[in-house]
Amino acid sequence: MAIDLPAEKLAELHLPLGLARISAVPARLVLGGIVGASFLIRLAVALAHATPLYFPDEYIYGTISRSLAEHGRPLIRGAPAHFPALLEPLAAAPFWLFHDPLLAYRLTQAENALAMSLAAIPVYLLSRKLGLGTGLALVAGALAVASPDLFFVSFVLADPLAYPLALGALYAAVCALSHPTRRSQIAFIALAALTTLTRIQYALLPLVFVAGALAVERGNVRAALGRFRLTWVILATPLAGLVALGPSRVLGYYNNIVDLHVRPGSIAHWVATDSMLLVYCAGWVLVPGALIGFAYALGRPRSREEGAFAGVTAGLVLILFAETSLYASNGSPRFQERYFMALLPLVLPWFAVYLTRGRPARLVVCLISVVLLAISARVPLAPYSVADNKQDSPFLLGVFRLEHAIGVANGSLIIAVAAAVLSAIAAAIAWRARLAVLALGLSLLLAAAASAGSISFDHHVSKTVRATYLPSDARWIDHSGLKHVLLIHTPATPHARSHEELFWNRSLDDVLFFDQASPIDAFGAKRVKAAADGRLVAAGKTLHAPLAISNYAVRLRLRGAERVARGADYELWRPTGTPRLALFVGGLYYDRWLAQAGYVMIWPAHGNRVRGTLRLELSLPPNTERTLLQLTAPQLKRQVAIVPGGRRTVVVRVEGHAPWRLHFSTKRPGYLQDGRPISVKAEMPAFTPGS
Repeated sequence: MAIDLPAEKLAELHLPLGLARISAVPARLVLGGIVGASFLIRLAVALAHATPLYFPDEYIYGTISRSLAEHGRPLIRGAPAHFPALLEPLAAAPFWLFHDPLLAYRLTQAENALAMSLAAIPVYLLSRKLGLGTGLALVAGALAVASPDLFFVSFVLADPLAYPLALGALYAAVCALSHPTRRSQIAFIALAALTTLTRIQYALLPLVFVAGALAVERGNVRAALGRFRLTWVILATPLAGLVALGPSRVLGYYNNIVDLHVRPGSIAHWVATDSMLLVYCAGWVLVPGALIGFAYALGRPRSREEGAFAGVTAGLVLILFAETSLYASNGSPRFQERYFMALLPLVLPWFAVYLTRGRPARLVVCLISVVLLAISARVPLAPYSVADNKQDSPFLLGVFRLEHAIGVANGSLIIAVAAAVLSAIAAAIAWRARLAVLALGLSLLLAAAASAGSISFDHHVSKTVRATYLPSDARWIDHSGLKHVLLIHTPATPHARSHEELFWNRSLDDVLFFDQASPIDAFGAKRVKAAADGRLVAAGKTLHAPLAISNYAVRLRLRGAERVARGADYELWRPTGTPRLALFVGGLYYDRWLAQAGYVMIWPAHGNRVRGTLRLELSLPPNTERTLLQLTAPQLKRQVAIVPGGRRTVVVRVEGHAPWRLHFSTKRPGYLQDGRPISVKAEMPAFTPGS
C-alpha cells in the first residue's frame, strides 16, 4: 500500500504532499523501520544504564524470573511470592537459565526495547481503523515510540511489556465494539487478560469496554447487553472468582489496595494536578484540538469506530484518574506518569480526528489554548520536579535535568515561553490547517527532547548508584566462592543497597534484619539478634553460615569468623567456628561520621564480664561548629568537647556484665547534604581487654 491520504482529505487539510506520500514506499516497510529504529536506539540507551535502581520493583521482578527459571515456581527468598502480575517474570525467565545476572539483565533490557517499540503497530492500526490517512497513522506510531515513557526500557519492570499490550487491547476493543464478531471479542478478552497479568492496574480494562459499548450503542443498555453477550459471559467468570475468593487473596502482593481510603478533597487535587502535567507530557500543542475531536466524537460520532474509540478513551481516562488519584492521596503524593503511559499515544489520533472534522469549535479551541497558557504562567513545574516527586515521571526527570543544567529560574522561563508559543500555534491551527504539520513536527521534537533529558538524568544517577552502592565487581560475593550466604541488613542502611547485593549475587540465600533495621520489602522480615555471649541468633537458632553484613551505619568485629572481602558498604565473613560479636558500634557511618546518637557494645571472649579500656579517636573538620558529645555508661557520665579542626582521644574504663554498653549523643547535631543528622567524626573504637 502506498503512503498517501485520500485526495479529498488532502484538500480538506491542506497538508503538503510530503506528509501524504513518501515516494510510494509500502506503509508496512516504513512502520517496520520505525519499530526497528526505535528498538536499536532504545537498546543502545539501555545498555548505558549501569545497574538496577528502581527498588523494590526491579528486585522483585528479577528474583521471580530467576526463581521460575531455577525452580519453576515464583519464589522470593524461598517463600511463595503471591504476585499476580507474572507475565513479565515468565517472559524474562529464560534469560536466567544462563546463570549470569549481567547477561539476564541485558537480555531483559533488549526484550523491553523490542516490546515498547512494537507499540507503534497498534497505534498505527488504531489510527487506520478511524479512517485516518496512512501518513498521519505513521506519525502517530512514531510519536508512540518517541514518547519519553520509553525511558522504562532500561528497567526490570512490567511497564515495557504492558505498554504495547494495553494499546493492543484498546485497538482490539475498538474492533470488537465496531464489528462484534466472536473472533474480535475473544481477541479483546485475551489481550485484556495478558495486559492484566502484566500490570494489575489494567484489571479494570473490562470497564473500558463497558464504556465503549454504551457509547457505540448511544446509551442503549439492552442493545449493549445483547450485541456483546459473548464478552459479558466470559468476563463474568473471573468476576465470580474474585467475589468467591475475595480481593485480598486474588491480589496477593497488592492486597493493600482494598485498604486505601477515599479522600474526596485530596483526590480532586490530584485529578487537577495530573491533568495539568498530562498536558505537558502530551506535547501541549495537540491537546486543545484533541479535546475537541474527542468531544465531538463522543457526542456525534460519524461511525461506529469513532464512537467506540470515544467510549474506550473515556473509560480509560476514568479508570486511570481513579487509580492514580486514589494512590496519590494514600501516601504516594507524586505524579504517576507510569500509570498514564497508554493514554498519551491516543492524543495524536484524536487531534487527527479534529482535523478531519474540519477543525470545528474554533473559539472553544482558542479558549482552551488561553486557559492552558494561563495555567502554565501561574503554576511552574519546578515544585513537581524536586526530591522524589519526579521518580515516576520521565517528563519531570527531563524538566529537572534542564533546570539543573541552566538553573531553575531559566529552566522555568524556557518552559513557560515554550508553553506560550505552543498555545498560540494550537489556537492558530483552528484557522490555518497548514500549521498542523508544524504541530506534528513540534510534538515529535518535544518528545525526543524530553526523552533525551530523562535519559541524561538516568545515566548520571545509574552511574552514581553503581559507583556508590557496589564495588567494581558487582558479583563479588558470588566470586568469593562462598555459598548460602546470609545478608545482614543493619539499622539505617538504605534499602536499595541491600537490593543491589541481592540482585547481583546469586549466592545470597536470605536477608536477616539486625536490631531495629526496617524491612526492605513485603516478603518477610526475619530478625537476628545478639545473645549475651555475642552469638548471632535468628528464630532461636545460632547462625553458622557465611555472613555479608552491612556497615553503612555500623561497625563490628567478630570472633569465630574471618573477614574475606569488602564490597562498598558490606563486609563478607567466613565462619571458622561459631561467629560471635566482639564489638559493635551502632551509629558510625561509612564516612566516619557519628550519628546524632548511638552506642558501643562489647562482649568478652570468655565468661560473662567485660574488663578493659575503650579508646575513642574523635575529631571535627574545619569550618564546622564546636560540638559537645555526651558519653554515658555504667558508672560513667561525661561530656567531651570537640572543636573544629581538632582531634581528641578519649579513653573509657570498661567493667561490667556482658554485653557492656556505652551511649553517645549530642543535643545540637549537624546535618549533611543527604539529610543525615551527625555529631563528630570518629575512627573505629579500639577495645583492649585487661584488668
